Amino acid sequence: MSRLVFTFMLLLAGAVHAQDRPDLYAATHLVTGREMVTRIDGLAAGLRDVLVKLSGDPALLDADVAAVAPDLLESYFYLDRMSDLPHHDEQGTRDRPYFLHMEFAPAKVDALLLKFGDHVWHGRPRLQVRLAITDQSGVHYKMTSDGDDDERHRQGLAAAAERFGVRLLLVADKVSADPPLPDAMRIDGDMHWSDADFGWVGTWRSGDRKWGIKGVSFDAAYRNLVLGAMAIATGHAIPDQAAQ
Repeated sequence: MSRLVFTFMLLLAGAVHAQDRPDLYAATHLVTGREMVTRIDGLAAGLRDVLVKLSGDPALLDADVAAVAPDLLESYFYLDRMSDLPHHDEQGTRDRPYFLHMEFAPAKVDALLLKFGDHVWHGRPRLQVRLAITDQSGVHYKMTSDGDDDERHRQGLAAAAERFGVRLLLVADKVSADPPLPDAMRIDGDMHWSDADFGWVGTWRSGDRKWGIKGVSFDAAYRNLVLGAMAIATGHAIPDQAAQ
């Protein structure tokens, strides 16, 4: 783990501990520079993520919130994505990438949710995911909690779950089966590379509900998996496009 990632995790852990609850009113987005114009875009993207996390409604990723996002903000900070690298050219000023971490006022965000006809989602289940993967070389394997072959895919799924405020359960490598858990939502899926679609194809199912996406990066495919599961759990429409 890099020093940057470790430091960032400590900062986020402190925020969660201070609130003594899941960090549903916070978000992090990558922005370029620390100018006001990129900050406004980052705040809007972060607020949309918070609205989706709170409600389970993927449609709110398209909500028009740029004008109100600064008014709902409680605090923010920048973390230099290239803190371990020396500055060069314009990357010491306008062109340097930063993680913009933001926290929004809960009461104000809840009120905004009501304006969109939504409300806070309580009792969210964990996602118990069983996923078969076929890579570009045609190699088949199962995503596990501790495997080596699927590390990048596992990180992509974990990032999608963290972004939208859900917890994951993956079967361990040496376990042949993982029985359904009473407090979990079971998701079975298949991921494979398709030259014809110029990207990854993901198909998912939960009970008798099925959804999927094709021709995208595996990060985008896993966002589609998580958003679809959230939509089913909350009674919203399943998205047919991956989160951007």
